[in-house]
Amino acid sequence: MKYVIDLTKNNFDRIDFTEAKIIDFYCQHKLPSSLEFNVWGATLLLDPRWKHEEKFDSSLPSVEDMYVSGTGVVKIDRLIGGNIEVYAYDNVREDNLIKVVQNCDGSELVFRREWPINKTKDTDEYLWESVILWPYGFCNLRLLSENGKVSFEFDSNDMVPAGDFILNPERYSFNADKLR
Repeated sequence: MKYVIDLTKNNFDRIDFTEAKIIDFYCQHKLPSSLEFNVWGATLLLDPRWKHEEKFDSSLPSVEDMYVSGTGVVKIDRLIGGNIEVYAYDNVREDNLIKVVQNCDGSELVFRREWPINKTKDTDEYLWESVILWPYGFCNLRLLSENGKVSFEFDSNDMVPAGDFILNPERYSFNADKLR
């Protein structure tokens, strides 16, 4: 079953994209008024300890956080600005950590794009801090919308308890072979 959950305004804080991988963000010169991109993995913060005023959807579990171990689609409209920074990863691992590529002068290689920001009193800011697959690296993606809708669509078959993901991330994390 497909779920489409509303992430507009304060609902955006009810999902965690920290462990997500942005699969196909097309970085355009001119920011379109709406866009969508695919992500692998997101944690739905459903546990009662979060004290949300209302549920996303009455058919979603309400006793524990759930991890979406699959591809989901983020849609956002009425865009008015934003920026993206990608800290490119190197193929070299040190102490089992991925390193950011360095320029000849030792500074980090960072790709940046900024879309002019025209803030109004109705501006909502949405921030993703996750890994992006192309160019491969850590990504800060900030999008500003003027009273626009934000949604996340995913398949219910991809939901697993977040605790299972934490205990066995290799099983549930992104793997390019899973997209085939």
